[in-house]
Amino acid sequence: MTDDLMQHIASLTPKSFLQLAAENLEAAFVCAYREASSYDHPEYRRMQGQARHYRQNEALRAAAHQAGLCGLATQTDPKGEFYTLVSAQGIVYGRISVNFTNKVPRAAKHRRAIAALNSRLEPVNLDLFSTPVSHDTEGLGVFLVTVNPHERAPQDMPAGIRIGVPYSNFRGWHMFEPIESVMAAYSVITDAAVPDRALVTLKKRLKDAEAG
Repeated sequence: MTDDLMQHIASLTPKSFLQLAAENLEAAFVCAYREASSYDHPEYRRMQGQARHYRQNEALRAAAHQAGLCGLATQTDPKGEFYTLVSAQGIVYGRISVNFTNKVPRAAKHRRAIAALNSRLEPVNLDLFSTPVSHDTEGLGVFLVTVNPHERAPQDMPAGIRIGVPYSNFRGWHMFEPIESVMAAYSVITDAAVPDRALVTLKKRLKDAEAG
């Protein structure tokens, strides 16, 4: 059902947003590398992670504003940090980074809230050992995922940028594809004129596929 998800995202998200997001996130990686490189070890490694995090959050909000979307710096609960949210016609975008060898990030509270939007796409018995997720939400929760380079690779660029649609329990992905593949879906949109019908169709196909 990856193609259905990609087409649904393409039907509701301005193409310019994904283009700008890719460009801005890569530029943020370069900027973070330069900032971190002014430190020696062991401070370098800690500074590198912090600089990447804050620069990329800023970069994603900038991409949203450039594309005419709402991009917010939202405070975590409990307070102390901020995370970026972008809204595009019912799709809520967040941003995360994952290590080169692991594509599932830590399920922080604000990330689970975005993932919970996807409960309507899933069969009820997705995970019998998880707390049931309410199915009274609409929309789609999506993450722009930067893949950190291997520690032996150059550190000034991500190993890749992916678009991920997580399970509502944040233990895996309905879709985890390179951003270039999602961009290609803009040429084959079939339900762009009727997004409500597209969401209904998407729900049915995903439930049928993942239930069986």
